[in-house]
Amino acid sequence: MLQPYDGPARVLVGFDGSDDAFRALELGIAEARARDAELVVVHAVDDTVLNSAWGVVFDPEEIKLNAAEMLARGVEDAVAAGLPRSRVRTEVVLGNPAAALTRMSHQASLVVVGRRATEPGERLFVGSTSVGVVGAAHCPVIVVSAVDTPHEARTGVIGVAVDTSARGAVALEWALQESIQFGGKVVVISVFRSPQGRWFTGGDPTEEQKAAAIEVTRERMAEMISEITEDYPDAQVELEVDYGNPVDVLVARSDELDLLMLEVHASFPTYSVGGLIRGVLTHGRCPIGVIRPRDSHGS
Repeated sequence: MLQPYDGPARVLVGFDGSDDAFRALELGIAEARARDAELVVVHAVDDTVLNSAWGVVFDPEEIKLNAAEMLARGVEDAVAAGLPRSRVRTEVVLGNPAAALTRMSHQASLVVVGRRATEPGERLFVGSTSVGVVGAAHCPVIVVSAVDTPHEARTGVIGVAVDTSARGAVALEWALQESIQFGGKVVVISVFRSPQGRWFTGGDPTEEQKAAAIEVTRERMAEMISEITEDYPDAQVELEVDYGNPVDVLVARSDELDLLMLEVHASFPTYSVGGLIRGVLTHGRCPIGVIRPRDSHGS
């Protein structure tokens, strides 16, 4: 069950001056306006870079000053977009960026971060900061990239990946609350995995077998999500069941979504995330929302 959040309405944006960070800032400003929330633009100076391998020692105060000047641009962008200056602040912290944002997420409605990218179509893996934040944050996280192509207008659709074991139920509950507050509909996406592995030697399933698997999955999913959606009678919800590789299906579907929500099951001490999360974060073509069902709250 999604844990309630009683803290201040606050959107954190991780910002390092990169193109991805500016895309995250743009989305963070929009989210802060929609939620009537405070916007906090955070720049973390990784303390491991202060002492270089070449013996050069950097002055932390000078680095903080340079960072503050960079963040001032973010404040001006937020004010120009309509946020009152009194609701915008910046913070420069020393330490690992993912750890800093995770610590601050205790008292935040939402965290927005950029995901490192190269050129369009050449993104090979998602950056360590975004992976670290989604694996440990105590509130929902939205990850966005500069190579994404924003829709000219909102589609009003939030996709949520849910499977028959109920993984994704917390993400679904969050998406339902969002759809009621801001409008639109929720599309629950469940993927029946195609058989894989070296021990599978039976050949590809027939079309009839695929159709039967999809129908069984649909029945199970419909029963499971009805237990969640009955508390949100005004929400518009659709169920889609596909057959194939979950990463491929979700990435293809992301073209038509405003947001794709995933649930991450990462635990102490590593807070590592699985291949599905990494794959969708890396190749998804819309903002990707991630929430942990344990030790995290809604927005």
